[in-house]
Amino acid sequence: IRYFTYPVYRAFLQYLYTDEVDLPPEDAIGLLDLANSYCEGQLKRRCERIIRQGITVDNVAMLYATAIKYQAKELEEFCFKFSLNHMTAVTQTQAFAKLDEGTLKDFITKAAKNGAFKS
Repeated sequence: IRYFTYPVYRAFLQYLYTDEVDLPPEDAIGLLDLANSYCEGQLKRRCERIIRQGITVDNVAMLYATAIKYQAKELEEFCFKFSLNHMTAVTQTQAFAKLDEGTLKDFITKAAKNGAFKS
């Protein structure tokens, strides 16, 4: 059993009872994890939209890997496009350097197919 923070559990219960989500982007990752655990597809999509609001050059690589982990396709695609638009800055971040080998290889292959390395 995974343990989540109080704000995440509270947001999950709030969603179940009111169909509303009010959570900052930094807590929405935990809620995405919890929603994934309970197969709450609609809540996952809402979390993806919330997380997108907090994406920066410094956290996009971590969020890209998170999106892949939780099969959050919309978030994965958004992070990928954001990364393409800020490729030089993103590839110089600590988060990018910490990507696991498989994720990094897939990212580079996908970026190449999208013309990121054309001169």
